[in-house]
Amino acid sequence: MTSFNLKSINSVLNDNSTTLSGVDFSGKSLKLDTENDAQPIVDAINSCPNLHYLTLTGNTLGVSAAQAIAKSLESHPELKICRFSDMFTGRMKTEIPPALSALGDGMIAAGARLSLLDLSDNAFGPIGVEGLAKLLQSDVCSELEELRLNNNGLGITGGRLLAGALASRPRRLKVFVAGRNRLENDGARALAKVFQSMGTLEEITMPQNGIYHAGVAALSSALKQNRNLATLNLNDNTVGVKGAAAIADALPSLKRLKSINFGDCLLKSNGAKALAKAFKDNSLLIESLDLSHNEIGRDACMELVDALTSLPDSTDRLTRVVLAGNSLGSAAQKKMMKDKLGASAELSDGEDSDDQYVTDSEEEVENSEEEEESNAEDNSEDSATEDSQQFETTADEQTALDTSGVEEVETDVGRFLREPTLDNLNKLGARAVDVIDVHLPSIKDPSDLIDAYVEATFSVSGLSAQSTGAAQLSKEMYEVLIRRAGQQHAAAWILANAMLRGLGLIKSENKGYKIRWFLPGCFSALASVLEAPYFPQSLRDTIRYANLHPF
Repeated sequence: MTSFNLKSINSVLNDNSTTLSGVDFSGKSLKLDTENDAQPIVDAINSCPNLHYLTLTGNTLGVSAAQAIAKSLESHPELKICRFSDMFTGRMKTEIPPALSALGDGMIAAGARLSLLDLSDNAFGPIGVEGLAKLLQSDVCSELEELRLNNNGLGITGGRLLAGALASRPRRLKVFVAGRNRLENDGARALAKVFQSMGTLEEITMPQNGIYHAGVAALSSALKQNRNLATLNLNDNTVGVKGAAAIADALPSLKRLKSINFGDCLLKSNGAKALAKAFKDNSLLIESLDLSHNEIGRDACMELVDALTSLPDSTDRLTRVVLAGNSLGSAAQKKMMKDKLGASAELSDGEDSDDQYVTDSEEEVENSEEEEESNAEDNSEDSATEDSQQFETTADEQTALDTSGVEEVETDVGRFLREPTLDNLNKLGARAVDVIDVHLPSIKDPSDLIDAYVEATFSVSGLSAQSTGAAQLSKEMYEVLIRRAGQQHAAAWILANAMLRGLGLIKSENKGYKIRWFLPGCFSALASVLEAPYFPQSLRDTIRYANLHPF
């Protein structure tokens, strides 16, 4: 990951003679719940005449504290740098979106123009991106050059939402960091489309995202349009031989590429050879290369070394070449590599013999591995976040009612939610909505409770086309859903996410999630209540947009 470069930020400010000033509360481990808790930060912001940067890393903010800080930001249009990493430790996932949204609103009100936004190490998942979307789409981020979202648990859905927010206007990002997010192929493809239109990227850092060769190929196509790219880090993704070939195809367009990290990417010998050929054929001035632990055989390792040292300035240019964990051959061959690479070499064998990754049928084995990889990719599901949890009816979750026959009522409700048929709905009687409403409030987690009401609503509304009684119950169920959701903290983002997931407009992050209801009936019933006075305008707009532009 690129370190903070004070000189580059000065140039962004367009005044090299100006000394950066701002507020830094990093690493103080403050627990800021209320407006009073946030007062020291508010006072520091208010007393800073030129707030170029604000750093809150290593503290934890609640909604009220964030709102107080946001209010103080409204008078600082000069703000350029926001370092908000590791800022929500111990917070409920329902607290993070409104806190992020509040901070964004403060900057929007100020008319600030950020150059750097760092929200790394905040496990807010897809729901957090919903809280960020307004800020990313606003003028505040119109001049953004560095976006750091490392280790946020975005998942596929979060990656798509992020790509959608970034695609809302032309971008000129230089640095994009989104490691450890389980973006997988679909998330990588969505972001690749945005990268394709930028053309300004100088660093892409996306390690540990479960991306296979198909996602790497999409990124490779986008790289060709970003000719100033200097740093590319896809460490610990399954690039494989096919992905390496796609990268090699993009390298002729990347004459300024200096640093590559493809460690733990299962390149194999053929993938390494493809890269070596591209390095040599295009006289790339690589300075740092990490291909460690890639099951590369000794001949391919030597081809890489020869390619990297083919130009006369290689000894002075190369700063780090990591081939550790591959087969490097005999002691004499390793010495030859070391002599060519000089001080930049980091060489050590794999765990077994010199012949560990070298067989007479290496290419055949690699092709077989590629087929296994593709099969694994087809069957993979994103599992990085816990923002979407399937509602399951259990005895422990059911409400104890002070009426006779309660066990029969509970069993009927549970059966209907598991199997939403018209027959099972009719068994709940004419007051089915009241029966369901009594059944659900025992769920304590606000997110799970809203999920359960959404699923119950769709279970009823999916039957609306089959019965006028079901259609009427559907309208009643929607009123109950909106009312119950409104009683929960930060419900807007949770409700929107649950409804879009239940309508099949976004993919669930939970492997066990199943749509059990009849979707055509759900869409028809939703259309009949969308303009109702109780229906939130923001939710109405979100559903309409997602229906026209499904993720």
